[in-house]
Amino acid sequence: MNKNIFITGMCVLVLMMGLAACERQSNEEQSVSQESAPAVSEEQATPLSKEEFEQMYSDPVRFKGRSVDFYAKVATDPSKESNAIYIQAYVDPKNSEKNTMIGYADSSLNVKEDDFIHVTGTVADEYVGENVYGEELTAPAIEADKIEKTDYATAVAPALKTIKVNKIVKQHGYVMTLQKVEFAEEETRFYLSIENKSKDTINFNLYHTKLIQGSKQFEPEDSYYGTDYPELQSDILPGIKTEGILRFEGVDLSKGNLKMIAEGSSENYNLNFDPFKFIISTR
Repeated sequence: MNKNIFITGMCVLVLMMGLAACERQSNEEQSVSQESAPAVSEEQATPLSKEEFEQMYSDPVRFKGRSVDFYAKVATDPSKESNAIYIQAYVDPKNSEKNTMIGYADSSLNVKEDDFIHVTGTVADEYVGENVYGEELTAPAIEADKIEKTDYATAVAPALKTIKVNKIVKQHGYVMTLQKVEFAEEETRFYLSIENKSKDTINFNLYHTKLIQGSKQFEPEDSYYGTDYPELQSDILPGIKTEGILRFEGVDLSKGNLKMIAEGSSENYNLNFDPFKFIISTR
């Protein structure tokens, strides 16, 4: 990507974000092309370490030319030109922080606000501007070599361990299947499906679901805000199957096996249901 185009496009994007000004590097620096750039060193080819990546946000210029590999959430709909796309993204999407400007020489990329992306590329420069209060704002400007759409779990809470369960519990045509469990640092994800093979509407109540480990009980998260996780439906008609992810806080696998207990019911009040129980061995 031509560096002049990259910086110009990034200025347009920052103005869309409400910044009042965009400071550019000197004309001499802007005129440097890819053809005249020196060969990439081994250090430049190696992606920034976690510590270096954190340092980049306070001093992007120090890391110019270095490779990066990161996940982010698109903060606003990108700006496009005929041959490039310019993206503002948050590398810390949970707190809407670590603002990052990304330029990519492929305007056909189909991403929009709130999408999660995986980016590889190089640090192009520091991006400087002012907000409406006159306060200086800075952000790394990244020239992307590749951008791929991904999901919340991969970008924000990657699984450290996955256990395939595929256990089915059936009662009166109420079929509950625990497919797998993913353990991330900050959350535990249960992939569950419920199928109604009865003649009556059946019900699932999230708030009656519990996760037990030893003497500790965990409650399910009731908010899916900011994620793209599918939610289980609560009222399931005959012949319908619903699938979703139940979220609990992160657990310590060294503390022993887990037991998930869920409750189901039917609008046929003559039927009695025992709790649906699943044991997950963490060994």
